Amino acid sequence: MRRSALFMVFLFLSGCLGGSTSWERVDVDGFSEAIKDHPEAFLLDVRTASEWEQDGHLENATLIPHTELENREKELPGDKDALILLYCRSGNRSQDAAQTLQAMGFTNLIELESGITGWKNAGMTVVYD
Repeated sequence: MRRSALFMVFLFLSGCLGGSTSWERVDVDGFSEAIKDHPEAFLLDVRTASEWEQDGHLENATLIPHTELENREKELPGDKDALILLYCRSGNRSQDAAQTLQAMGFTNLIELESGITGWKNAGMTVVYD
């Protein structure tokens, strides 16, 4: 079975069993597709402000460093089931951030496995302020 098919089975079963939390790590193509398919999603950059400025960021992203998520919860979607697309530099801090978001009650997360480094290496666009 393909990875996406396995994920769909997981989503179906988790919904049937009452636990509706979803956290998926995807590659650049999967993340790009998620952005296109869900323009209403909350795009979250969990790097530092200096990384945001020096390395650019994805268009329409919101910067909340992963260590500040709990203190800045009011800046996150009010609906805990809203889709959050998140990334960091290389995929490590975004894993920590996803775990934090789940602990905060957020249930619908898609994380860029390779981070913005992989995104840029794949020739994808970033913006600079």
